[in-house]
Amino acid sequence: MTDVAEMVGADVRRPEDMTVLVVDDEPDVAFYLGSVLEDAGLNVVFAHDGDQALDAIRRQQPDLISLDLVMPRKSGIRVLAELRRNPKWARIPVVIVTAHARDPEVRREVGEHADVLSGSVITGPSMYLEKPVTPQKYLRGICDILGIEVEVDQSGLSIDSHAELRDEAKNLLDGVDAATLEDVLGRLRQ
Repeated sequence: MTDVAEMVGADVRRPEDMTVLVVDDEPDVAFYLGSVLEDAGLNVVFAHDGDQALDAIRRQQPDLISLDLVMPRKSGIRVLAELRRNPKWARIPVVIVTAHARDPEVRREVGEHADVLSGSVITGPSMYLEKPVTPQKYLRGICDILGIEVEVDQSGLSIDSHAELRDEAKNLLDGVDAATLEDVLGRLRQ
């Protein structure tokens, strides 16, 4: 007989079971967003333009896509339009993360894909965030969409990431003799 804990656990979605594709042409932004997600235990795949994003989706369909709008080669708007036209990809949740939502060029491109996107408002994504994005808002929104829970502190870092850092520090300090530790602490105080 299966106990209640096993039955409940079978339906629980865990961060480590989820993969998010982070698409942004700015490497530092992609790293920042990816780090927030990885610290919370999610798996992250990166793409730096629309073509790379579509290639990554073909290789392994992610559970969610974090998508910038303005990128070289193929814009996020064109990627979103292709996603919505493809029956296999149409239901992938998309979070738009951009600093250019109000740009005339972006609005023109949205109009070009009016069959899947509204002419004035992007209707295809599950969530829309304007840069700069706080880690708390970004992580909370993605977790809500994926139906997972991750405990975060006031800085937006996953509580689990603090435990990992503590364990790593403990492992590093376990092999250090007292004299060396006192020397390092003395230097840090200066």
